[in-house]
Amino acid sequence: MPTLEDVLYKLPKDGVFTLVDARDAFLQCKLDEPSSYMTTFWTPWGRKRWLKLPFGVSVAPEVYQRKQHELLMGLSGVEPIADDILVVGCGDSDEEAECDHDAKLLALMVRCRQVKLRLSIKKLQFKVPDVRFHGHILSSTGLKADPEKVKAVLEMPHPSDVKGVQRFVGFVTYLAKFLPRLSEVCEPLRRLMDQDTIWHWLPKHDAAVREIKQLVTQTPVLRYYNVSKPVTIQSDSSQYGLGCCLMQEGQPVAFASRALTPTEQNYAQIEKECLSIVFACQRFHHYLYGRDNITAETDHKPLIAIFSKPLLNAPKRLQSMLLALQNYNLKVVYKPGPEMYVSDTLSRATASGTHTRSMHEQHAVCSLQTEQVDVEHINQADYLNVTDQRLIQIRQHTDRDGQLQALRSVILMGWPDCREETALAVREYWPVKEELSVQNGVIFKSQRVVIPRSLRPEMLACVHSSHIGGEACYRQARDTLYWPGMQSEIKDCQ
Repeated sequence: MPTLEDVLYKLPKDGVFTLVDARDAFLQCKLDEPSSYMTTFWTPWGRKRWLKLPFGVSVAPEVYQRKQHELLMGLSGVEPIADDILVVGCGDSDEEAECDHDAKLLALMVRCRQVKLRLSIKKLQFKVPDVRFHGHILSSTGLKADPEKVKAVLEMPHPSDVKGVQRFVGFVTYLAKFLPRLSEVCEPLRRLMDQDTIWHWLPKHDAAVREIKQLVTQTPVLRYYNVSKPVTIQSDSSQYGLGCCLMQEGQPVAFASRALTPTEQNYAQIEKECLSIVFACQRFHHYLYGRDNITAETDHKPLIAIFSKPLLNAPKRLQSMLLALQNYNLKVVYKPGPEMYVSDTLSRATASGTHTRSMHEQHAVCSLQTEQVDVEHINQADYLNVTDQRLIQIRQHTDRDGQLQALRSVILMGWPDCREETALAVREYWPVKEELSVQNGVIFKSQRVVIPRSLRPEMLACVHSSHIGGEACYRQARDTLYWPGMQSEIKDCQ
């Protein structure tokens, strides 16, 4: 089944719309004899079977959609979804748009007469600037939320049980593309839906419902996607969430945000920022895949250096993210945080929610979308020639090392913009800041373990135990170990 996203990119900025409806749509499809017998049912007057495609059959929408697509194939500016057929006229002026619309509508009428497709005159919306189409309003200015959906949200009573919360949140999620702050406001309600949470309705839940209803009254107008215009994605991360926005010529086309999982919340800031770009590309895959002129804007300056370095120099987790981005022709550029107003608002708005995708979000993503990269379960220790006991020892000594404690905090929270603003205790790590990460309490430089000061003499003794010379000892150690000045210490300790 096609989705609204399959139609939006074909719509002009300025246009004229007509919406026609197929009359008794399914009943216009005749069943062949074997299929007809499969619909046999009992009645007080004996067995009966359907001769036409009945309502209520699970595959009926797909069967009808395929049949309608075959009947209307080749008609330009005609977009059928289910029993709705949208006719779009476009042009540089209102007169040209109307002429184009009339020609396309006439072609549709001729085709319907040829294939005997009956239409409903009662549901006809003829040559209008705004039209309601699949739960949204298509207009000459862009995509709008359906006022009836907004009204339905405003009139919904406050939930009285978990099922009610699920219905309310599920219905509101249908408008998620218009609501950048939805994740933040829904967070108290999401917690009520957790399996291990006892139902207890509090004033904060009442406040969340009221704020959601306030948000749906302030939905923005989204621009139609234009395949010929350059694309910009703004992405950002916070301690608890990711946010992104697809833009063209400075106007939003679509919003997206999600909460970070508990594991992702412990990522280094540079990893969160890179993950936000991956999330943006995968969420907007059907807009980005296979095209040029894609600019990814980030407010995390150290991330720019990662994209310019060889892939092997990046930590394992970042390597997986960078590999996922190889599907897209991205140009990653730095933009100061104050200018990243869209994605910054989104990421701050997610708060600490659960990382689940609604059914609407799943269906909104085109079937061409690649499998989502799984970076959460990458353990860098699996790639090291180090025993588990040694890693535990390194973690324990790291916890007692004041310098590495400060370094770990800087890695997780983000580095300053310049070296002079960095704390003196960790300033010597500034040249390799893009390669540092934290996993399971251990600090890594790319694929090498950062050794606490208290363990360095022991490591030097292990390195020199082979008696192969200073240069050879260093080549052996640099595959696994790291600390500032390690090379000179190994050579001086011969």
